[in-house]
Amino acid sequence: MYFATAKQMEKLDRLAVDSGLEILQMMELAGWHMAQLFRLLKIPKTAKVAIIVGKGNNGGDGLSAARFLANAGLKVKAILTDPNLNQNAQHHLQLVGNMGIPVLSFRKNKLQAAKTIRNADILIDAIFGYHLKGTIENPFAEIIRLINQAPGLTIAYDLPSGLDATTGKCAAECIAASATLSLALPKTAFKTSGDRKLSGKIFVADLGIPKYLYDQIKPGSRPNFNTGIVKVF
Repeated sequence: MYFATAKQMEKLDRLAVDSGLEILQMMELAGWHMAQLFRLLKIPKTAKVAIIVGKGNNGGDGLSAARFLANAGLKVKAILTDPNLNQNAQHHLQLVGNMGIPVLSFRKNKLQAAKTIRNADILIDAIFGYHLKGTIENPFAEIIRLINQAPGLTIAYDLPSGLDATTGKCAAECIAASATLSLALPKTAFKTSGDRKLSGKIFVADLGIPKYLYDQIKPGSRPNFNTGIVKVF
């Protein structure tokens, strides 16, 4: 299986959008695949789920997942780490609000948000994606520590927040996930020993990007998505 750097993922995303695919469409698929991963991992519908949401597209993926998981009967709450969501994430926040899914702001209601993290059976890390560069400051470092200290099982979107997608190097704080749902392609970070310990079981999800676009990254690089989700490690 081919592993992509952050720059290659940026190129693949750009090619997908230029071809006519929409970011919102791919976010919808990312959310649907998270619900499929819950079934694959045999997570019971009685599980309490806390989705920790960043301001960018990774956060939008998490908000998309909130809807699919709530529709599947799970008890879902979303926690916003930053009120300044980008346009795509804001769209999914509106849909989540329309469904009546509880949304907390970590900055406005830290105690309640921290309690939700501690009490969750499943934590979805949708804070940072492959674009992360540099150090992580508060409140994000504090949130990552809370997640790592919580007893629930953590599933990371794309890669654990705090990791460099290319090198696998950890910023000051990194999510330690039990499983990771990578999007479109696994990242080169997953081949490093440090990242492997933090990513848990790694799966990759199909976002509907056609083979000819993958071939512009590397011929034959598209994973064999027979069921939409492929286990990497």
